[in-house]
Amino acid sequence: MTRTTDFVAELIRAANEIERLMPLERRRLLDRSVSTILALRDYLEASGKVVPFERGVSKDLQQVSAMLHEVPEVIVAHALLEAADEIRRLRILAHDDKG
Repeated sequence: MTRTTDFVAELIRAANEIERLMPLERRRLLDRSVSTILALRDYLEASGKVVPFERGVSKDLQQVSAMLHEVPEVIVAHALLEAADEIRRLRILAHDDKG
């Protein structure tokens, strides 16, 4: 597995065990997700692939991270799953771009 695939698995595992995560771990995962999404988007755009910001996932993740102590665990878990989905989608686009 690649580091990206490992990270997607980590996000899904964290979402399923959200009650076990400390707030600092939740924030770290959300912030790392934003960084990963933006890096994958930059890579795709640099390679000439158009990637629309149709869902604004990175912005949503930043908002959840900023309001971490105010949102229920289920929202944080959902945000982690959305991050995993977006990273997986972008990774597929990046892989298709190579082939």
